[in-house]
Amino acid sequence: MAALEKRYPRESFTKKLERICQMLDEASIRTIAHKDFFNKAATSQVEITSLWAVGSYARGALMCGDIDLVLQYRLVVGPHPAPRRITKTFFGALPYVSYYFGNPESSTSGVVFPDAVPIWTEPGCDWRVAIDSIKPVTSAGHASRETDSIPLRPDQLYMEPERLQGLAAQEKQGLLEWEFVEFTPADLEPVPLEEISHRDKKLLRIAPMMAKKSQVLIPAIIRLMAKDDLFGVWESPDSYRVKLSCGATALHLGRPVLPYHAFDNDPTIRQYVLIPHISAKGPNGAWIIRRGPNNPDTHAFANRHAFYLGSPESPETVAYRDLNRISSTEVLELFNTHEEAKEFAAMLDEGNGLPETEIGRAEGLDLISLFAMVDVVEIGDHQLAITHAGAAYFERDKATMEEIAAALPQVTTINSEA
Repeated sequence: MAALEKRYPRESFTKKLERICQMLDEASIRTIAHKDFFNKAATSQVEITSLWAVGSYARGALMCGDIDLVLQYRLVVGPHPAPRRITKTFFGALPYVSYYFGNPESSTSGVVFPDAVPIWTEPGCDWRVAIDSIKPVTSAGHASRETDSIPLRPDQLYMEPERLQGLAAQEKQGLLEWEFVEFTPADLEPVPLEEISHRDKKLLRIAPMMAKKSQVLIPAIIRLMAKDDLFGVWESPDSYRVKLSCGATALHLGRPVLPYHAFDNDPTIRQYVLIPHISAKGPNGAWIIRRGPNNPDTHAFANRHAFYLGSPESPETVAYRDLNRISSTEVLELFNTHEEAKEFAAMLDEGNGLPETEIGRAEGLDLISLFAMVDVVEIGDHQLAITHAGAAYFERDKATMEEIAAALPQVTTINSEA
């Protein structure tokens, strides 16, 4: 994250800190209008009692991504306002200032700040001397943290510190793996119409219903998915259009979140793509999260493969229709060997005068891209319900990842012909 985040001279942050201390001197107790837990109008009084500078600024870094401040406050009267409402009421909207509540040993940041410098303690205190006591240090910079492997800033994500720490631990254990694809200005330029696929034209039809900041991301999303996921069609399951899906890829935009228990026993999602709105500070790009090498699903699908009819962009499926149901149930037939698939394709092609049916092959977790397109997978004597719709149609339980893996053939030097 530190490599892609823009940094600015510490002097610009010193001016912000001075302004914050001046506003605390003017009024360390303020009345805050806000919404309570039940979304009803409420009024509270809050007193800020202490302020510490922490992070790279407190260590004297010459260039900082932002300034981190820890605030301690006391609720005078009324219900607790949201933290952002408190800081906005006291200080307005100051860019590149990150506030944490508590004290340096225990705050909403989720980390301990041993380098904390007390700045403001009460109205009239000599905070200028406290600020001047932090001497610039050429070698000072970003302090190593356990969440450094996460490529986005915490305030770009809607996940609490403990959640981010847990994800970093899962990545370290190999349960998850990820990459960050940075967006360049060229990625955000409109895609020429002649280069837009039939699939992506649907995304363009969805785009006008999205917020303007999300619409800015559409060209970069089209370019990213053209390289990363050829299967599936675009869907937008939520009314705000900040959640999109395309085949086995789930995309979350804006201030995204990775769902709890992501990937757990889900044969329809191969990867999550978290894309914050573009900001001047950055990083700007896509955080792509997948199962790691030590994930149980990765082990279960290792050396498993199958053949199917059709091209990688368009596997052939069969639609089962029932007059009592609004939608059809999509079924994909898989084959143990290339020879089985070839014989079945020949039977279908006989006498139709069309080009021979293509035969594709998928292996390991790439099979999920196939599963995500259908409700049911058939292979040999196995009929596996992938979705709730498939389970309802065939009146059986959804198949688990373990059951699906067990039904798939293992790769051998004999049957691995593509």
